[in-house]
Amino acid sequence: MLDRKLAIIVPYRGRPEHLARFVPHMAEYFQRDPNLSLHIVEQAGTGIFNRGKLKNVGYALARNASDYVCFHDIDYLPLAADYSWSPRPARLIWHGLTHGEDWHTFLAAVVLFDKPSFERINGFPNGYWGWGFEDAELGVRCDMAGIAWDKRDGTFESLPHAHQGIDPNGVPTKEALATQALFWQRRPGLKALMPQDGLSDLEFTSLPAAPLLLAGQPVPNFWHHIVDIGGPG
Repeated sequence: MLDRKLAIIVPYRGRPEHLARFVPHMAEYFQRDPNLSLHIVEQAGTGIFNRGKLKNVGYALARNASDYVCFHDIDYLPLAADYSWSPRPARLIWHGLTHGEDWHTFLAAVVLFDKPSFERINGFPNGYWGWGFEDAELGVRCDMAGIAWDKRDGTFESLPHAHQGIDPNGVPTKEALATQALFWQRRPGLKALMPQDGLSDLEFTSLPAAPLLLAGQPVPNFWHHIVDIGGPG
């Protein structure tokens, strides 16, 4: 059982087969823990996907009703993972990752944050439209703020899907190359940019939250948010 209120925030669009696996798995894994809420944050429209901004939106929607948060990709199902509260950020996943990530630097996929640390780095950047590198900047933001983070090395099942950052031949996609270029463009001036891009300038509109259903019945504290986050400026 969780001893503090955890909000799990899941950026989402257009993966109904993953959603159909994820929601029942999480409901069973946490056995309707009263200290847990789960928030599927769906980007409205057909514009370019922005995971970092959706995570910021999820945080804004869940902040007042939680003690800490977990940013969670929908294609990873926990098998043995520690979601308990931590006074500093923690990567919860290691076993089950599929793309040769660096154990020392990988801070993505399933990441826990206490609220003071997340607000200290001004959340995720809002400026990454397309696949990837908002998580790379998140790690740099933590480094710049002097925030250490833990590696809990949990075990997860990876759900198969077409990778938007790497093509079937293992070559980075055009979308991934564009966000990588943006990361390196922002990197030299990030210390000055960080307070201006993130939670502090977040703008969105949201429909009222709807309960997530299993077998036609609402799952307690499991919510679906549809949000309009605009598009690239």
